[in-house]
Amino acid sequence: MFSKIKDFYNSKVKKADQPQTVVRADQVEAQQQKIREQEQRRSEQEYQTQHPEQIIQENMRSFEDKTNKLKKKLNIAIITIFGLIVLVFLILFYI
Repeated sequence: MFSKIKDFYNSKVKKADQPQTVVRADQVEAQQQKIREQEQRRSEQEYQTQHPEQIIQENMRSFEDKTNKLKKKLNIAIITIFGLIVLVFLILFYI
């Protein structure tokens, strides 16, 4: 019975030879974030090595999306400028 009490007491009370360190919460969060980022990078590299053709297709798709957006913007700019030029000539012709 006394051995149980002694074991309980020893488990609750820190011994002098054990370092008593306190880690701040922001340090713990930063460490966890760092571990998550490393795991994410590792999994992304693993995915790239396993599926290189999908990576190429995704890059081509994103390139096509970007060029389509730029084409739309360029068409809008051309139409706007052409419309403004016509408007200026009409105003100058009637004045």
